[in-house]
Amino acid sequence: MKRFMAALLSVMLILTAHPTTLQAKGDDTTTVYGEQYTRIGEDYHILNDNVLLSKKDGTVWTWYIHDYPLSSSDPFYKAKKVQIPGLQNVKEMTVRRKTATGNHIGNYVALKKDGTVWYWDADPSATLATSPASVPRQIKDLKNVTSLDAHYSGSYKVFFVLKSDGSVWSLGSEVGTTKGVSPVPVRTKLLDDVVSIGMARGFGFAVKKDGSVWRWNANLYLPNNRSKNKSPEKMNGFDNIVKIEPGMSTSYAYKKDGNVLSWSTTDAKKFPLYLHAAKDARTMVHFNSIRDRKIDEAYAFREDDQLWSVENNKVFPELTEIASIHHRDFSSKERFYYVLKKDQTLWAWADAIALPKLVVFTEETVARNRPGTAAKPTGDRSGTTDKPTSTRPGTTAQAVIRTSPEISLYPYITMLQPGGKQSIMVNNLLPGAKMTYTIDDPSIGTLSNVNGTQVVKANKPGQTIVRATASRAGYPDVTAYFLLYVVDSNMLSETYYTAVRSVPVADRQRPFIVEGLTQAGELVITAASSEKPELVNGQFVITPELVDRVADNARKTKTAVEQTLSDNKIVLARELVVNGEILSSPDQNGYTFKLDKDSFMNRKDADYLTLRAGDAKLVLNFATVNQLFHSFPVIVIRLVESNNGKYHVQFLDEHGQELSNVSSNIRLILPANQADATHNSVFYTNGKITQPIGGKFNPYNNGMEAEINRSGTYFLDNNTKTFPDVDNRDPELQQAVQFLGSKGIVTGKEDGNFEPDSPLTRAEFTAMLVRAFYALDETATESFSDVNPPQWHVPFIASSEKKDIVKGYPDGTFRPDHTISREEMAAIGARALHEKKNYYYPSNTEDYLSQFTDQQTISDWAKPTMALAVKQRLIDIPADKQIRAGEAVTRGEAARMLYRLYLQL
Repeated sequence: MKRFMAALLSVMLILTAHPTTLQAKGDDTTTVYGEQYTRIGEDYHILNDNVLLSKKDGTVWTWYIHDYPLSSSDPFYKAKKVQIPGLQNVKEMTVRRKTATGNHIGNYVALKKDGTVWYWDADPSATLATSPASVPRQIKDLKNVTSLDAHYSGSYKVFFVLKSDGSVWSLGSEVGTTKGVSPVPVRTKLLDDVVSIGMARGFGFAVKKDGSVWRWNANLYLPNNRSKNKSPEKMNGFDNIVKIEPGMSTSYAYKKDGNVLSWSTTDAKKFPLYLHAAKDARTMVHFNSIRDRKIDEAYAFREDDQLWSVENNKVFPELTEIASIHHRDFSSKERFYYVLKKDQTLWAWADAIALPKLVVFTEETVARNRPGTAAKPTGDRSGTTDKPTSTRPGTTAQAVIRTSPEISLYPYITMLQPGGKQSIMVNNLLPGAKMTYTIDDPSIGTLSNVNGTQVVKANKPGQTIVRATASRAGYPDVTAYFLLYVVDSNMLSETYYTAVRSVPVADRQRPFIVEGLTQAGELVITAASSEKPELVNGQFVITPELVDRVADNARKTKTAVEQTLSDNKIVLARELVVNGEILSSPDQNGYTFKLDKDSFMNRKDADYLTLRAGDAKLVLNFATVNQLFHSFPVIVIRLVESNNGKYHVQFLDEHGQELSNVSSNIRLILPANQADATHNSVFYTNGKITQPIGGKFNPYNNGMEAEINRSGTYFLDNNTKTFPDVDNRDPELQQAVQFLGSKGIVTGKEDGNFEPDSPLTRAEFTAMLVRAFYALDETATESFSDVNPPQWHVPFIASSEKKDIVKGYPDGTFRPDHTISREEMAAIGARALHEKKNYYYPSNTEDYLSQFTDQQTISDWAKPTMALAVKQRLIDIPADKQIRAGEAVTRGEAARMLYRLYLQL
């Protein structure tokens, strides 16, 4: 058997992403089938009960394997896909079939994504394929359902639904026919505080929030058995359960600590057994070991996307790179499994037949077969069938690969306390794409659009998923998601560790997910290292002992976060940033912080210290405190909020004398109230001048942050800048130029245009960088022989020299009017990521630079920085895959790169 499986899987299959010719070759067999379709996962979401949900238009399809019974000699299983009429956008579905195979659907109940429930019942002698009426009906006055199951017995049925408030209800009725009025269901409340439900063999199961498991006999909730109705019973031996999987004979429960329990589905009296060999399993699957003694009966699906035997801890070799596992139950003896692999192919077997095989779909139809009434399938690709590129016998069609950029959501993991808000950002969005946002459980969080930005608000503790779907004519829909955890502050770290473990193995090295986990880990570190100092004479005194406690707590939590990430094989792209936090009372009328230089000097165990001042924050950088204090042993910072939303900041010495400025920047974060991040800027005023100083919206802090070093008043205001000559450019470039313009980082030409195609001079790029890095220092002087007043760029080049941003040439010149090369631009951006955000330079530079066909144009000194720039998408891979590293960049290129850099800093 094992040798046969190995031989079978070594068969050369030419598989494509579209209907085409598939040729299977073996030692004794050569079979050619026309119009084959294998990568089903590219166009459909896979649900249990052989249900498919179209990614393109939300239509619902069912599929079945024909040429039944299955045979171990089949090279693959041939399947047909049939649309279920009148149904779209389902979340879960339970389908009752009259036979184990074929499209003989007698009943179904579907939970839609909007929380409503719909059902369809056939006449006793009919099926969905032959019924004259095929449109489902909605159960009225039933909303906010998050999960469901169904049980049928003769002419009666009962649905069990879990609502968003944690209550479980039964709805029993006669099986509704297509004639007459719909039967009115009898509703009974079973349980409260439930997080999940399941059913098998006529028994229902529920997991409560406290980790207990409850069981009931579904037959007792049929309307003809109401007199026998009995409340659910708590099962013995179950605690800290997070998930259950009822099975045909054996059921499984998964504990919070990763242990897996098993019990006989029909026997509730015996205590469950611990399956120690199945620890940390994501799910369990079964094979029929009687048919092959070398195959074990039970396997655990683990985080490495493989199946491991619970008997001998060996890997089942025929199935690897698994993305998800699904099943369909027909009888007490038959459970059909099907597996979606990462290459988007589907593999299936029955637990009575231990042979996973590739599923090849051979046609698409609509469920109704009456002549002249069959609707055109809506789940096909553009409504036509792609023809093979060659029809010669024995040849194979060329694969037509449809590609679209993979969008990602920022952040990947969001942890909020009830009432908290978080902005959602989308990366890699194609021009002309339309975004649709949904949330799986609207009771946990709600979505709203604020000034063009999607915002999620946390309602109550729980876990759910926020999804964003990009639709664009001529392209398949692309959906991304992030995990939303609403938790109390004392559960933050535990929730994070659970979230890390829940990330699919296939996703653990995706850059946006790694960065999301990194930032969420930094939030955990900050929360664990928060301290509230005592007020002394109206001042919060930041003593060395206080900073020691903050840093020590941060260090311990950082170690735990790093260990959790390492245990789950998540490799960070940068060092975790350690940010301790000093809390203060929110009702203060002004905040004064006394900073002792000795508290900050020579610290290697923390990066930043955040001082909370009501709704605003001040952030100190430990790396620059020597410059900050300069010759002062003590610096006092006072922040007062005025009634008009402005914040007055004073820097004082220990004697209370105001300092007009300090020698190093600190970060100021002002509450933005979801302000328009593109067009708003932080402004500075001292009563004589008012000027924008930039600022970017930080979704984790829900505020606009900028760096400051002057006493004065700071506030947010609109500073919209438009440039007519970028109106017809791609959306990202428009956004980049408008964003940077509103922050005062880029400026236009005298005629009001931006001139994105004009070459960028070194002076122009230096000015952009100095503004972006808040490095302008009016007192700085330059030493270059070709930079002299009154040239406009003198203060920017002088500040750049002082802060070591853009270097001059060995001959003592700066050459301000020369252009800047692409590798120089990338190097400056990459160095900023390395120095300001602790990003590592890739050790495997060839992996990134080999994408360029002219990588030989990249100087040796620039290879590490160019690799990091490519990895973090500061620059794109051009369509012709040529980087032209030494060529001059344009103003538009620089604006795009700087915009991407600015959002990552």
